[in-house]
Amino acid sequence: MKRSSIIEARRQRVNPEIRRMVNLSFKIVDRIHEILESKGLKQRDLALRLGKKESEISRWMRGTHNFTIDTLIAIEDALGEPIIAVCHSDASQEPVSA
Repeated sequence: MKRSSIIEARRQRVNPEIRRMVNLSFKIVDRIHEILESKGLKQRDLALRLGKKESEISRWMRGTHNFTIDTLIAIEDALGEPIIAVCHSDASQEPVSA
């Protein structure tokens, strides 16, 4: 996905926590684009598979959508590919105390 230098400059002035969220959102969108391209699919194909309007998918793909876990799972199921990977090192895991 092409990135605008103006937008990139603005993103650098944003709160670091929000910047991390936006960066992750862009990575998710980039991954979805990558899968669509590799399968020769368009956004409208994803919309059909998800039972959504193409305009909604287009809004998602702008990179600012706050994807829910449910939405990510639905997209993964529709495309037959993983979108994100979560890895945990046993050494870095602390027990959660109640």
